[in-house]
Amino acid sequence: MIPLPFLALTFAISLAGFACILALPAARSPQSALGLPVWMLMVWGPSLAAILLSLRDGQLIELLGRAVSVSTIPMAVWALVVAPLVLLFALRPFAPEETTPLGIGLLATLILFNLILGPLGEELGWRGYFQDHLNSRIGWLEASLIIGVIWCVWHLPLWAIDSPHAQIAMPLFAGHVMCYAVIIGAAHTMSGGSILPAILIHLSVNLAANLAIFAGFRDPNAWFSSSLWLYLVLSLAAIGLVYARTGQIGLRGIAF
Repeated sequence: MIPLPFLALTFAISLAGFACILALPAARSPQSALGLPVWMLMVWGPSLAAILLSLRDGQLIELLGRAVSVSTIPMAVWALVVAPLVLLFALRPFAPEETTPLGIGLLATLILFNLILGPLGEELGWRGYFQDHLNSRIGWLEASLIIGVIWCVWHLPLWAIDSPHAQIAMPLFAGHVMCYAVIIGAAHTMSGGSILPAILIHLSVNLAANLAIFAGFRDPNAWFSSSLWLYLVLSLAAIGLVYARTGQIGLRGIAF
């Protein structure tokens, strides 16, 4: 059921990048000339694995085409794309600290940085390859939860180095990742295989977490703890949207 070659390649590529970060002090920061390509290697493990396997199977053009496909995306999915930023706006009045001004230049840098070191490096693999493989064999929600667990494990090395993730309590991060997996899995399932919503939702959740610092949540744990229950509600809403369109809960043996 689980595509072991994909997982083996994903973890081999990402752990190779992680090993370089450990071995090369100059590569410890993704903002350095040596660090950026090494961090990209680590982060791009899932997408590189999907690209290599799709190339082997003669399906690379199809995979890349689904990354920019728009025609199959329903309006409900676009609502899921912007939802994380709406959550940030809703929680801003409850931030424990004062807001910090954010210039257009820094905002553009954050968007580009998060796009490269996040969704582009992951979503061709997690959703474009892995979710599609599992969705064809089991319920979409079951597939999303399996991916969520593996996604959490894949992130674990970041707690062994000086990374932004290491500042977040691991249980909080795990809870968020499981919510993200359900929300993105729902969007992908409703979008007829288009990977674009997965890329955009992944970008928006990362941006919301980054922008939360400027909105007064300077301690990452303040943001992750405050927003977790809203992401849980959003996950349940995403399950409801898929059910409304397909009549399926997404778990084997459960259908109405």
